[in-house]
Amino acid sequence: MRAGADRVVLAAATGQDGYDSRPALDDEGWATLLGNLDRVAAAVREHGLAASLHPHIGTMIETRDEIDRVLAGTQIPLCLDTGHMTIGGTDVAAFVDEHAGRIGHVHVKDVDAALAARVRSGEIAYTDAVRHGLYTAIGTGDIDLDRIVGALERAGYRGVYVLERDVILDEAPQPGDGPAADVAAAATYLRNLLARAA
Repeated sequence: MRAGADRVVLAAATGQDGYDSRPALDDEGWATLLGNLDRVAAAVREHGLAASLHPHIGTMIETRDEIDRVLAGTQIPLCLDTGHMTIGGTDVAAFVDEHAGRIGHVHVKDVDAALAARVRSGEIAYTDAVRHGLYTAIGTGDIDLDRIVGALERAGYRGVYVLERDVILDEAPQPGDGPAADVAAAATYLRNLLARAA
Protein backbone atom coordinates (compact mmCIF):
# COMPACT_ATOMS: atom_id res chain seq x y z
CA MET A 1 0.00 0.00 0.00
CA ARG A 2 2.90 2.36 0.62
CA ALA A 3 3.76 2.10 -3.07
CA GLY A 4 0.21 3.05 -4.03
CA ALA A 5 -0.73 -0.46 -5.07
CA ASP A 6 -4.35 -1.55 -4.83
CA ARG A 7 -4.06 -5.20 -5.82
CA VAL A 8 -2.05 -8.39 -5.44
CA VAL A 9 -1.77 -10.70 -8.44
CA LEU A 10 -1.21 -14.32 -7.44
CA ALA A 11 -0.08 -17.35 -9.44
CA ALA A 12 -0.25 -20.99 -8.37
CA ALA A 13 3.48 -21.61 -8.75
CA THR A 14 4.65 -25.20 -8.97
CA GLY A 15 7.84 -24.81 -6.96
CA GLN A 16 9.83 -25.84 -10.02
CA ASP A 17 12.13 -23.62 -12.05
CA GLY A 18 10.87 -22.52 -15.46
CA TYR A 19 7.55 -22.94 -17.21
CA ASP A 20 8.13 -25.96 -19.45
CA SER A 21 6.82 -28.68 -17.14
CA ARG A 22 4.61 -28.95 -14.09
CA PRO A 23 3.35 -31.60 -11.70
CA ALA A 24 -0.27 -32.76 -11.55
CA LEU A 25 -2.47 -32.14 -8.53
CA ASP A 26 -4.49 -34.95 -7.00
CA ASP A 27 -7.88 -34.32 -5.35
CA GLU A 28 -6.25 -33.51 -2.00
CA GLY A 29 -3.88 -31.06 -3.68
CA TRP A 30 -6.77 -29.35 -5.43
CA ALA A 31 -8.73 -29.05 -2.19
CA THR A 32 -5.71 -27.48 -0.51
CA LEU A 33 -5.06 -25.08 -3.38
CA LEU A 34 -8.67 -23.93 -3.68
CA GLY A 35 -9.07 -23.44 0.05
CA ASN A 36 -5.84 -21.49 0.28
CA LEU A 37 -6.78 -19.21 -2.61
CA ASP A 38 -9.82 -17.94 -0.73
CA ARG A 39 -7.80 -17.67 2.50
CA VAL A 40 -5.11 -15.60 0.78
CA ALA A 41 -7.72 -13.40 -0.94
CA ALA A 42 -9.35 -12.75 2.45
CA ALA A 43 -6.00 -11.87 4.02
CA VAL A 44 -5.26 -9.48 1.14
CA ARG A 45 -8.67 -7.80 1.62
CA GLU A 46 -7.88 -7.26 5.31
CA HIS A 47 -5.02 -5.03 4.14
CA GLY A 48 -7.29 -2.99 1.87
CA LEU A 49 -6.10 -4.64 -1.34
CA ALA A 50 -7.78 -6.84 -3.96
CA ALA A 51 -6.38 -10.21 -5.00
CA SER A 52 -6.61 -11.78 -8.45
CA LEU A 53 -5.41 -15.22 -9.56
CA HIS A 54 -3.28 -15.23 -12.71
CA PRO A 55 -3.71 -18.34 -14.91
CA HIS A 56 -0.24 -18.81 -16.37
CA ILE A 57 1.56 -21.41 -18.46
CA GLY A 58 3.71 -23.63 -16.27
CA THR A 59 1.67 -23.04 -13.11
CA MET A 60 -1.01 -25.22 -11.56
CA ILE A 61 -3.73 -23.13 -13.23
CA GLU A 62 -3.11 -23.21 -16.97
CA THR A 63 -5.94 -24.92 -18.90
CA ARG A 64 -9.62 -24.03 -19.23
CA ASP A 65 -10.58 -27.05 -17.12
CA GLU A 66 -8.28 -25.82 -14.34
CA ILE A 67 -9.68 -22.30 -14.59
CA ASP A 68 -13.22 -23.69 -14.40
CA ARG A 69 -12.24 -25.62 -11.30
CA VAL A 70 -11.07 -22.38 -9.68
CA LEU A 71 -14.29 -20.61 -10.68
CA ALA A 72 -16.42 -23.39 -9.18
CA GLY A 73 -14.35 -23.89 -6.03
CA THR A 74 -13.38 -20.35 -4.97
CA GLN A 75 -14.55 -16.77 -4.92
CA ILE A 76 -11.20 -15.25 -5.96
CA PRO A 77 -11.33 -12.94 -9.00
CA LEU A 78 -9.14 -13.80 -11.97
CA CYS A 79 -6.42 -11.90 -13.73
CA LEU A 80 -7.52 -12.23 -17.35
CA ASP A 81 -4.27 -12.80 -19.25
CA THR A 82 -5.16 -12.85 -22.92
CA GLY A 83 -1.90 -14.55 -23.88
CA HIS A 84 -1.46 -17.23 -21.23
CA MET A 85 -5.13 -18.16 -21.25
CA THR A 86 -5.15 -18.48 -25.04
CA ILE A 87 -2.02 -20.62 -25.00
CA GLY A 88 -3.63 -22.79 -22.32
CA GLY A 89 -6.64 -23.42 -24.57
CA THR A 90 -9.19 -20.87 -23.35
CA ASP A 91 -11.30 -18.90 -25.83
CA VAL A 92 -10.73 -15.63 -23.99
CA ALA A 93 -13.50 -13.67 -25.72
CA ALA A 94 -16.05 -16.36 -24.86
CA PHE A 95 -14.66 -16.48 -21.32
CA VAL A 96 -15.27 -12.75 -20.87
CA ASP A 97 -18.82 -13.18 -22.18
CA GLU A 98 -19.46 -15.89 -19.58
CA HIS A 99 -17.45 -14.68 -16.58
CA ALA A 100 -16.93 -10.91 -16.77
CA GLY A 101 -17.98 -10.58 -13.13
CA ARG A 102 -15.02 -12.68 -11.97
CA ILE A 103 -12.38 -10.59 -13.76
CA GLY A 104 -10.46 -8.37 -11.36
CA HIS A 105 -7.42 -7.46 -13.43
CA VAL A 106 -6.32 -7.71 -17.09
CA HIS A 107 -2.98 -8.45 -18.76
CA VAL A 108 -3.05 -7.78 -22.50
CA LYS A 109 -0.82 -9.88 -24.75
CA ASP A 110 -1.10 -11.16 -28.33
CA VAL A 111 0.05 -14.54 -29.62
CA ASP A 112 0.71 -16.58 -32.73
CA ALA A 113 -2.12 -19.15 -32.60
CA ALA A 114 -0.20 -21.78 -34.57
CA LEU A 115 2.71 -21.70 -32.12
CA ALA A 116 0.26 -21.73 -29.20
CA ALA A 117 -1.33 -24.91 -30.57
CA ARG A 118 2.11 -26.51 -30.84
CA VAL A 119 2.80 -25.66 -27.18
CA ARG A 120 -0.54 -27.17 -26.10
CA SER A 121 0.14 -30.37 -28.06
CA GLY A 122 3.61 -30.71 -26.52
CA GLU A 123 5.29 -30.44 -29.92
CA ILE A 124 7.39 -27.49 -28.74
CA ALA A 125 8.36 -26.37 -25.25
CA TYR A 126 6.89 -23.08 -24.04
CA THR A 127 10.29 -21.41 -23.64
CA ASP A 128 11.34 -22.43 -27.15
CA ALA A 129 8.06 -21.09 -28.53
CA VAL A 130 8.64 -17.75 -26.80
CA ARG A 131 12.09 -17.61 -28.40
CA HIS A 132 10.49 -18.27 -31.81
CA GLY A 133 7.86 -15.52 -31.54
CA LEU A 134 4.95 -17.06 -29.63
CA TYR A 135 4.10 -13.61 -28.32
CA THR A 136 3.61 -11.05 -31.06
CA ALA A 137 3.40 -7.28 -30.88
CA ILE A 138 -0.06 -6.45 -29.52
CA GLY A 139 -2.52 -6.13 -32.37
CA THR A 140 -0.47 -8.22 -34.80
CA GLY A 141 -1.30 -11.71 -33.51
CA ASP A 142 -4.36 -13.93 -33.55
CA ILE A 143 -6.20 -12.83 -30.39
CA ASP A 144 -9.40 -10.87 -31.01
CA LEU A 145 -8.48 -8.03 -28.67
CA ASP A 146 -11.15 -5.74 -30.12
CA ARG A 147 -13.88 -8.18 -29.11
CA ILE A 148 -12.31 -8.87 -25.71
CA VAL A 149 -11.81 -5.22 -24.74
CA GLY A 150 -15.27 -4.34 -26.04
CA ALA A 151 -16.85 -7.11 -23.97
CA LEU A 152 -14.92 -6.06 -20.86
CA GLU A 153 -15.98 -2.44 -21.23
CA ARG A 154 -19.64 -3.36 -21.87
CA ALA A 155 -19.54 -5.56 -18.76
CA GLY A 156 -18.42 -2.60 -16.67
CA TYR A 157 -14.76 -3.49 -16.17
CA ARG A 158 -13.06 -0.40 -14.70
CA GLY A 159 -9.68 -1.80 -13.76
CA VAL A 160 -6.39 -1.26 -15.51
CA TYR A 161 -5.10 -2.95 -18.64
CA VAL A 162 -1.47 -4.02 -18.24
CA LEU A 163 0.29 -4.18 -21.61
CA GLU A 164 2.86 -6.98 -21.77
CA ARG A 165 5.38 -8.00 -24.41
CA ASP A 166 7.04 -11.30 -23.49
CA VAL A 167 10.21 -11.94 -25.47
CA ILE A 168 13.55 -13.67 -25.13
CA LEU A 169 16.30 -11.40 -26.42
CA ASP A 170 19.61 -12.87 -27.51
CA GLU A 171 21.06 -9.40 -28.00
CA ALA A 172 20.10 -5.80 -27.31
CA PRO A 173 17.67 -4.35 -29.87
CA GLN A 174 18.60 -1.37 -31.97
CA PRO A 175 17.53 2.03 -30.59
CA GLY A 176 13.86 2.65 -31.35
CA ASP A 177 13.22 -1.05 -31.98
CA GLY A 178 12.35 -4.10 -29.90
CA PRO A 179 9.94 -4.55 -26.98
CA ALA A 180 9.94 -0.91 -25.86
CA ALA A 181 8.81 0.23 -29.31
CA ASP A 182 6.21 -2.56 -29.40
CA VAL A 183 4.76 -1.45 -26.06
CA ALA A 184 4.56 2.17 -27.19
CA ALA A 185 2.64 1.07 -30.30
CA ALA A 186 0.50 -1.21 -28.13
CA ALA A 187 -0.53 1.72 -25.93
CA THR A 188 -1.83 3.57 -28.99
CA TYR A 189 -3.56 0.40 -30.20
CA LEU A 190 -5.27 -0.11 -26.83
CA ARG A 191 -6.38 3.52 -26.63
CA ASN A 192 -8.04 3.06 -30.02
CA LEU A 193 -9.79 -0.11 -28.83
CA LEU A 194 -11.06 1.67 -25.74
CA ALA A 195 -12.29 4.62 -27.81
CA ARG A 196 -14.26 2.26 -30.07
CA ALA A 197 -15.70 0.48 -27.03
CA ALA A 198 -16.85 3.75 -25.40
